[in-house]
Amino acid sequence: MDSNDKPKYSNNHRMLPVRILSVTIIATTLLGLGIHSSPASAAKAEEAILTLAAGSTAPSITSHALDQPQSRSVQSSEAARVPDSVMNFAEDTVDQLSVHAPFTTWDEAELAYTPLGPGTHGWLVTITENGLPQGYMIISANEDGGYVLSEYGIGPTLPFSQAPLHERLAAEGLLKGGTTLPAGSIVRKLYDVSPVWQVELPGKKPVYYSALNSELLPDQLPLTRTSASSVSLPPLAKGAVVSTAAGTWRSTTPSTSSVGEQDPYDNLLWLTSAPLEAGNSTDLLHLLEERSTLIFRSAAHNAAFGSPFQLNGWQSWSSENDKKSTAIYVSVPMRNSDTLRYLPASRLLEEGVFYASLNN
Repeated sequence: MDSNDKPKYSNNHRMLPVRILSVTIIATTLLGLGIHSSPASAAKAEEAILTLAAGSTAPSITSHALDQPQSRSVQSSEAARVPDSVMNFAEDTVDQLSVHAPFTTWDEAELAYTPLGPGTHGWLVTITENGLPQGYMIISANEDGGYVLSEYGIGPTLPFSQAPLHERLAAEGLLKGGTTLPAGSIVRKLYDVSPVWQVELPGKKPVYYSALNSELLPDQLPLTRTSASSVSLPPLAKGAVVSTAAGTWRSTTPSTSSVGEQDPYDNLLWLTSAPLEAGNSTDLLHLLEERSTLIFRSAAHNAAFGSPFQLNGWQSWSSENDKKSTAIYVSVPMRNSDTLRYLPASRLLEEGVFYASLNN
C-alpha cells in the first residue's frame, strides 16, 4: 500500500478528541493573574476560555463568539460549530503531511479549531500531541464555497499566542493596572495575508498587531475591516491546496536548506541588488534550488506580510485527479522561534519580489 494511502478514520474524523475553541471575538476582560492549564481548559468544548501557556505571568483572556462587547459577568458561550467540510479538509491535509519528515509527529495528533473572524471566514487549526503544540494550519473560506490551505507551520511557537500580545499591550500602557483592558474592549483574530490581532478600545479606532511577533501594524492594512459585512475573502485558491470533492491532494517531502536562519534586517546590503526574475511558482522553486535561500520583500504590504523575511525551502503538492493542478509552498523561518511557516508561493509572487541572500 502506498504510504499516502492511509486508512480513513471512522466518520472521516479523528478518533482522538477534537477540541473546539469559540474565539472569533475576544470580548476582553483580562482575568487577573490566574493561570489555567492550557490542555485542561481547551479540552472542555463548551468553555470559551483561551488560556496562556503554563508558567506565564500574563493573565488569561475570556473569549466569546459574539460580535458585540461583553461585560465581565459573561464567562462563556456556546462553542462554535466546526463544519464537517472544514474538519475533513484539515484531517486530509494532516494525513498527507504526516507521512513526510518533519511532520511525522502529526500522525496521531489532536486538532483544535479556532474560528477567525469576524464572520468566521477562516479557522486556526492547532496541532498538538500529549498537550504539546506541534504546529498549526490556517484554513480560509474560498469564494466558491470551498476552503483553502492559506498557510501551515511546524514547531512549538504558534500564531495568535496571547503572552506576546499581553506584553505589547502592557508596554504601550493599554492595560489598566497592568492586567486588564478597559471594559467594553474587543480583541479579534483576523487573517488575510498574515495573522493579525485587532484591538479595539471603547471610543477609539482599532489598533493592529502582528499575531506572529506582536509588532504594531499600520491601520491602512488591507485586512483591517471593522465589520463582518465589509470583510472580503482573499483570492487564495490560485496556486494553493483547496478542498475538493473530486479527490485529495498529495504532498511531497519538503526540501529545506541547511543554511541557518538569516534575518534580512541584520545586513541590508541585499537591497542594493536587483530583484530576481520569477514569473511563476516553478520559477521561484528553481531559484530556491539554485540558491538555497532567498529574501522576500513586499513594497505595498511589507507590514502585513511581516516582511522582509527569508525563504529557505519548499514543499510541492499535486491534485490526485487533476495532474495539472499543483501548488508550491515556500518555507519561512519564524523569527526568534523554532517554527517554520509554509506560505503559498503564488501569493508571494503576486505581492512582492525576491532577492538573493547575502550567503548565496
